[in-house]
Amino acid sequence: MLDPRLLDTFRGRIANPMYWRRTYTILRGYSRYDLATPDGVGAMVDHLSGALNVRLTPAQRAHAVKWLVGQRIDPQNRWHQMRMWSMVNGM
Repeated sequence: MLDPRLLDTFRGRIANPMYWRRTYTILRGYSRYDLATPDGVGAMVDHLSGALNVRLTPAQRAHAVKWLVGQRIDPQNRWHQMRMWSMVNGM
């Protein structure tokens, strides 16, 4: 699982309407093929952290990349979208 404090930070930012649309646009810009590799996931993590103004340590970034690659997410798949949003929203 991801660092709970980091996840809380992302949750707070995503819940803010100012950041929600940015987050959605970024996530929709990636395919399952992008998120199947550490380089693709790393690019997305960097993009999101920059857009949400969240600083990550190299260890946090590496852990997030490894965890996300293991989830086998397809951001274009509705079921995967719902599953990830429920995880981000703490449901």
